[in-house]
Amino acid sequence: MQYSESITPPTQPDLADIQGLIIRGYTHPCSVHMLYQFSSAPADLPNISSFFKALMPYLRNAEDWGAVKPEIMLNIGLTAGGITIVRPDLNITAFPFTFYTGPWSSKAAQQSLMDYGAGAPNMWWNQKFANTAIHCVVHAYAMNPDAQTNITDIITAAANSSNGAVTELLPLNSPTGRLEQYPMIPSDYIHFRYRDSIDEPDLDDNPTGTDQADLNNFLIGYSQLPAPIPGPITGPEGVFANNGCYNAFRVLYQDVATFDGLLETEAERVAPIIGKPKDYTVEWLAAKLNGRWRNGSPLVLSPDEPEHSTSKATEFGYKATDMQGLKCPFSAHTRVANPRDEGVKVANSTIVPRIIRRGVAYGAPLHEYNASDDRGLIGLFLCGDINAQFETLYGWINMNNFSPVYPKSPTPQDALIANRPTSPVPSNMNPAFTIPMADGTPVVVPDPASANPGLPQFVVTRGTAYFLLPSISALKGIAGVS
Repeated sequence: MQYSESITPPTQPDLADIQGLIIRGYTHPCSVHMLYQFSSAPADLPNISSFFKALMPYLRNAEDWGAVKPEIMLNIGLTAGGITIVRPDLNITAFPFTFYTGPWSSKAAQQSLMDYGAGAPNMWWNQKFANTAIHCVVHAYAMNPDAQTNITDIITAAANSSNGAVTELLPLNSPTGRLEQYPMIPSDYIHFRYRDSIDEPDLDDNPTGTDQADLNNFLIGYSQLPAPIPGPITGPEGVFANNGCYNAFRVLYQDVATFDGLLETEAERVAPIIGKPKDYTVEWLAAKLNGRWRNGSPLVLSPDEPEHSTSKATEFGYKATDMQGLKCPFSAHTRVANPRDEGVKVANSTIVPRIIRRGVAYGAPLHEYNASDDRGLIGLFLCGDINAQFETLYGWINMNNFSPVYPKSPTPQDALIANRPTSPVPSNMNPAFTIPMADGTPVVVPDPASANPGLPQFVVTRGTAYFLLPSISALKGIAGVS
C-alpha cells in the first residue's frame, strides 16, 4: 500500500490539524457527550453544514493551550453513516470493514465484543433509537457546571437552528437523557472505586516507530512504515481521514451492587483460607480481580498492600517475577488488557496492541436510595485500527486464549469486564476466576460449590458506536469555512 500523490507523510504531527482529544487526555471536571442524527435528504446538507459551522469556534486542536485551560471546548466524531451524509462523494467501503459495518455486526465486531443478554446490540441505548441512527458525537468539556451548561446550550442551539436536519438522541433514562460526566471524588476513579486511566500509550511521535504505543499506530496518515495500518490513506477518502483517529465509543453500565455483593460474600469464605481479616480480604479480592489495588498500585510491585509510591506505576512486567500468577492472577483485568512482557501468541503474532483510553464516570455513586439508577463508564477507546487494536483486546477479554499461561480448555475470561456467556455455559469457557496460591491450591471465585460457579456480569454494554475523529481541516470543510 502506498500513499497517494495528494498525501505526503509528515515528519512531525500537525497539532493544529489534529483534534486535541487524540493527543492529550483532558482533565476538565465537567463533560457531556451528545449524540446526533442527521437528515439524509440532500436538500438538508446546507443546514447540517451550518450546525458544524456554529461549533467551529469551540473546536479544540492538539496544540498546547498554555497555563490556562479553555473554559469550554469540544471535539467531534462521525460514524460511517454520518460520513456518507456529510460527504456523499466519498466511498465508505474504502474505510475499514468493521468501521462501516458497525459494532453491532454479528459477522464482524460482535465476534470479538460478544455482547449478550441485556447488553446485546438490540438492547443498546435503552432501545430509544436504532444503532444506525447515530451519525455524530460532540464531546463537550467545561471547567465548571455553569460552563458545561453554556457549551451544552451552544451545541443545542446549533442543532435547533438546523430546521430539523440535526436531531439530538438521548440514550439514558435520566433527567436530561444525556451522557454526562459525574463529578467523582477523586476525579480519576470509577464506580467500582478503582483509580482509572493510569497506563496510557506514550504516543512517541517518531513516524517510523515500531512500538505499539507510538503515535503512528493511532494517527491516520502519519506512519512512514512500509505498510502503514491506520487508514484509509489513498484517494479522497485518505485525504478526508488524514490526521484523524478512530473512536470506539462504548457506554458501560457498572453493576456496583453485584460487584460489592460478590466481594462481601466471597471475603467471608476466603478470609480463613488466606489467614486475613474480612475487611482486608474484601480489598485483596478486589485487587486480584483487577490486577491493581483500588489506589492503583499494581500487584506485581505491591503484592500485599496498596502503596502510595506505586499508585501510578507503569514501569513493570510479569516475565521476571510473576509467571506463576502468584502476585497478579493471569485473568486479572489489567493483566489481560495489557499483558506486557508475559508473552502472547495469536495467529503467529506476538504483538500486544494498545489503545488510548479517555473514560469518565456517569451517574451518581451507589446509595441505598438510588440502587436502580444508571451508572457506569463513558468509554472513548481511541485507535488507528479498530479491529487490530480495540476488537482484538476485547476478544482477549472475553476469551483468555492469547497466551501460553492460560489453559487451552476451558478458556477463562477477564475477571472484571468480560461478557459472561448466557446459560448454558459453553463447554470451552470457564467464567470462574482462579487465584494461584503459593501452596499450590488455588482460590477459585466464586465458590465452586455454589449454585452458580461462574462470575456474575459486572459490566453491561449500554451502547457502542464507532466514530472517526476527523482532522480540523476535514471538519472545517464540512462546515464550509477556511
